[in-house]
Amino acid sequence: MGSGGNEPTGSNKTRVDGGDGDDNIVVFCNIFCFHSNTEIKLLEKDKIINKRISNIKEGDLVLTYDGKNKIFSKVTKNLENKGSFEFFIIKCKDKNLNNKMISVTGNHTMIIYKAINHKIAFRQASQVKIGDLFITPDGLFEVYEIKREMMNNSYEMRVENGTVLANDILVSTLYLEENEMKENQKKLSNSFKNEYKYEKLKLN
Repeated sequence: MGSGGNEPTGSNKTRVDGGDGDDNIVVFCNIFCFHSNTEIKLLEKDKIINKRISNIKEGDLVLTYDGKNKIFSKVTKNLENKGSFEFFIIKCKDKNLNNKMISVTGNHTMIIYKAINHKIAFRQASQVKIGDLFITPDGLFEVYEIKREMMNNSYEMRVENGTVLANDILVSTLYLEENEMKENQKKLSNSFKNEYKYEKLKLN
């Protein structure tokens, strides 16, 4: 597993457009992604319920978000991996100081909203910065704290439409192959264009 820009063993490598000025970010990817405590919303017996990712099964319909509507997408794979993994614990809050948090490995693909031009950027978790904006059904949440921890398992989940709401934060579940990445970025940017007006928080 890699973190902080180091290449993980047996990973794929590609270059993706980072939105405004972040062109050609080198992203290393492998199969290790989500913390086992990650909460996912899914449809079960006509009700929306919360489950930990460790209890999500292939074929489950999980909740994601297209910028205007919450939608469901089918899980195509969810595997537990054992080992030693470094997780990035990323905390964010909105203008009303409501908090959200997500914990993923450093090479997991995060979706960043660029308020200056209403574009979407894909960035590995180890490259997320204080002040970056995450998309949620409750609006934009600004990153204010990033910490690291080691864990002995992780979950790789893949979803048909390439995104999922994990702890109510929109993230990618794509393998970082260039064509998929560019297509998904264009689709998301069009969906979220002019959707939000955001004034940056005054973070301490």
